[in-house]
Amino acid sequence: MRNQSIITLLTLCATGSALSDALGFRLDAYSWSQEYEGTVQSGPDIFNINSDLGLDDDSQSSFGLALEHPVPLLPNIALRRTEMETEATGTVSGVFNRVTYSGQVRTESDLTHTDLTLYYEILDNWASIDLGVTIRKFDEGVRLQGLTGISAGLSSEEIIDETIPLIYLAAKFELPLTGLYVGGQVNAIQYDDDEIVDYSVQIGYESEWGLGAEIGFRSLEIDYEDAIAEAADLTIDGIYAGLFYHF
Repeated sequence: MRNQSIITLLTLCATGSALSDALGFRLDAYSWSQEYEGTVQSGPDIFNINSDLGLDDDSQSSFGLALEHPVPLLPNIALRRTEMETEATGTVSGVFNRVTYSGQVRTESDLTHTDLTLYYEILDNWASIDLGVTIRKFDEGVRLQGLTGISAGLSSEEIIDETIPLIYLAAKFELPLTGLYVGGQVNAIQYDDDEIVDYSVQIGYESEWGLGAEIGFRSLEIDYEDAIAEAADLTIDGIYAGLFYHF
C-alpha cells in the first residue's frame, strides 16, 4: 500500500508538471500609430473623414492576453482591447443623421473594440498556425457637433453598437537559435456587400526568460452600407510597436 501511494503521488506530480509545461500565457501591450482615410454617410451626403471632418493621424494603445492549454477539444482563448478614439475639427456642408450642417463641426470618432478569440493550434513547432473565430464588440461610433453657422450647438451621431463574428487565422515562424520570429494575423468577414478585414504583420524577438518586443503594421478596413443611406468606407492603418511577456 505504501509503495502504491508513493507511485500514485509521483504519477500525479509528473502529470501536474507536464500540464504546467503545456500551459502557455501571453500578455502584451503596444502603441499603434493610426492613420485615417475614407468616407462616412448617414443621410444623402457623403463626408470625407480627412478633407471634410479633419480626422488625420493619432496614436492609441492595444492590450492583449492569451491562454493556451493542452485540454483536448477545448479551444484556446485570447482577449484584446484596442483603443481607437480620436477627434478633430473640420468644415462641412450637408446632412448627417437628419441634422443639416453648414460650417465648422467637431467630429468625435470612436471605433474602440474588444475581441474575444477562441482558436485551435493547427501546427505548433518552429512554425505555428492558429485557426478560430473572433467575437468583436464595438463600443461607440461617430458623433458630429456643429460649432458655427446654422448648425451651431446641434449634434448627431451614428452609433456602432454591434457584436460581429470574424474568422481568425494566425501564423508564426521562428528563426532557429536567434529568438527572432516573423508572423501575421487576420480577422475578417464578408456578408452581402459588407466587409471587415483586420490584419497585421510583425517581426519580434523573445528572450529565454519570456520577455520580448515586437514591431509591425496593422490595418483595419471597414466597408459597410445599408438600405437607408448609412455607409462607411474606412481604412485605419499604421505601424505599431510594443512589449510582451510569454511563458
